Amino acid sequence: MLLSALFALLAAPGARASSDPDVSLDRGKKVYRDNCLECHGNEGRGDGERARRLGFKPRDFTLGSFKCRCTPSGSLPTDEDLLRVVTRGLPGTPMKGYEEALSEVDRRSVVEYVKSLSSSFAVQPTPRCLEVPAPAPSSDQSVAEGLQVYRLLRCWTCHGVEGRGDGPAAKALLDDWGNRIRVYNFTRPGRFKCGGEDQDLYRLLHTGLAGSPMPSYSTALVFSRESAGNLDGLSGAFSAAELEELGRYLAEQPDAAALRSMTEGESRALSDHRAWALIHFLRSLVAP
Repeated sequence: MLLSALFALLAAPGARASSDPDVSLDRGKKVYRDNCLECHGNEGRGDGERARRLGFKPRDFTLGSFKCRCTPSGSLPTDEDLLRVVTRGLPGTPMKGYEEALSEVDRRSVVEYVKSLSSSFAVQPTPRCLEVPAPAPSSDQSVAEGLQVYRLLRCWTCHGVEGRGDGPAAKALLDDWGNRIRVYNFTRPGRFKCGGEDQDLYRLLHTGLAGSPMPSYSTALVFSRESAGNLDGLSGAFSAAELEELGRYLAEQPDAAALRSMTEGESRALSDHRAWALIHFLRSLVAP
């Protein structure tokens, strides 16, 4: 069954085998058994012998669901996405990076083996990566706007009003398999799970984290002054002065009719403007 799945994978539209002749499934299987099996398990189900002692559920590779991707929400990752995780690791988790411990050939080989553990790679083509524009420069004005976007998108319900990971929904959050989720605290310096560059944060905002409560905000960023929601519902989280500030920001935003008349490029520019503002605000929360 494993070999038939592999043959289907190599023939699937959009599948991309490595051009390096040294990269092989057999080599990847050995690398996996030497480095990954004790946590992810013999069949990649996240049930290795160390899994119960980690305090963190390893990813079940058979599901084909991966958090760190450049592809749209709900899509498979690319080979480079998987290679990046093997190389960098996942900060904040027991998953370490293997850039120094494994050669690039070994890392690419284990990517091929991980893909063979899920039938999803054999039947679904991998879509193209999201295009990430050059980051916008940060300023006091963009940070201030990012604060309003943070409030309007309800990021605070999980991450907290001050970004400390203590929002009202934080304690009850579970992943798609019923495991507890630890919400990121933006005030602590350190690396984000899927990369710490601004482009990585932009990508995460638009792709979401598969299997977690963190959704894609690619459409939510294009809000009108009407669609942003009722400010009365925020009265328990923010002061009257903060709500007035939020109301003034909303009054300056395009209405629904203006959004409908925008070209695709204009809508994308508005979404990007808000995304970078939100990223600048999140950066500003890191304690000095």
